[in-house]
Amino acid sequence: MKKKIIKALEFNALAYESVKNNFKRGMSEKNIKDIILSACAGAEDFSGDIVGGVRTAEIEGDATDYVLKDGDTLILDLQFKYQGVWTDTTRTFFVGTPAPEVSKAYELCLCAKNTGENVLKDGVCANDVYSVVRNAFAPFEENFPHHAGHLFGIERVMQPQFLPERNEIISLNDFVTLEPGIYFKDKFGIRVEDNYIVAENGAQNLFLYPLELEYFVI
Repeated sequence: MKKKIIKALEFNALAYESVKNNFKRGMSEKNIKDIILSACAGAEDFSGDIVGGVRTAEIEGDATDYVLKDGDTLILDLQFKYQGVWTDTTRTFFVGTPAPEVSKAYELCLCAKNTGENVLKDGVCANDVYSVVRNAFAPFEENFPHHAGHLFGIERVMQPQFLPERNEIISLNDFVTLEPGIYFKDKFGIRVEDNYIVAENGAQNLFLYPLELEYFVI
């Protein structure tokens, strides 16, 4: 399955590259979705969140007629099915140079993801992964309201999700996501997400796509 997932992840990278290269001022969320679907027409199925502006603070949603403007964040949480397996990655784009508070929030997300990677290994409890990711957002833990990731593969979302009430053990060769996000009501939200296999030496990232903030300024 690993080879299939790596192949399917090519659609995720293609989608982000297509948005980066084709975005123009005056585009709406629906225009962004059209770019993604056109570029990735070879995928077997697609699902995802495409939210911009203050809608990013609401975490998720399908594309609307909202027109993106300077200062907006744009969350693209994209899931593609190919050769019978699913992927699930997230990148946040920035329309114009982000404000300092936005840049700081993005760095917190990257720190949370890196912290999660360090504990993601064979034998770890799902709720322990959640705890270390949540703690990485200090002092903004309350702005991280959802799970820290989940298993995936033959389905988009498989159990366990990384939540405080889940004590299942993560095992060798599990395919998992790490999905930290931070959201400020009526202002903006940010999320990043990569896909991993739990290997003998820990978490192996299967989606080596850029994460540097500057890469996502459009």
